[in-house]
Amino acid sequence: MNAATVSAVAGAVGVAAGALISSVGVVLRERLVDRREREAQQELRKQALKDQHDEFQRETILNLQDAISQLWSLSADAYNQAAQQQAKTGEWPRTVLTEMPDLNKVSQQVKALGARVFDEELRELTAKVMRSVWAGIEVSDWSQQPEHMATALEPLNQLHERAHLLLKSLYGTRPSDP
Repeated sequence: MNAATVSAVAGAVGVAAGALISSVGVVLRERLVDRREREAQQELRKQALKDQHDEFQRETILNLQDAISQLWSLSADAYNQAAQQQAKTGEWPRTVLTEMPDLNKVSQQVKALGARVFDEELRELTAKVMRSVWAGIEVSDWSQQPEHMATALEPLNQLHERAHLLLKSLYGTRPSDP
């Protein structure tokens, strides 16, 4: 073989080897980019799911607090009406639940919202407040109601404190927060 042929073959082999190495480099780089893109998309999906979860919990907790406040107000209103009647007649009226239809609606709303809360402690406090408020509503003598509501006050305060802590964690802290 003459020198020109060897030189041409060596050049061709060099070009082929360079093209092969370049192609392998491009394939490896593409795989790395694809993997990074998949990981980034997976992280974005995880964050979107966490954001949806947090939003659902925030809304549920806020609605639960509102519903419990409504239930408390309905119970207090019923007691105040009974107290007015007692002031007029000298006797406490009997509890008639059919005269308080909103109590059942609001109670069902509280139960449904309590079931949607993921935090076990908040669900337990919700159930405890419900039992105490209903014990005050279902009294045979309305004069017993304040005692039951006083019993409900501690778990109610604990519920609001727990809700505050959960909401604070779900909203995250701002740079100005301690």
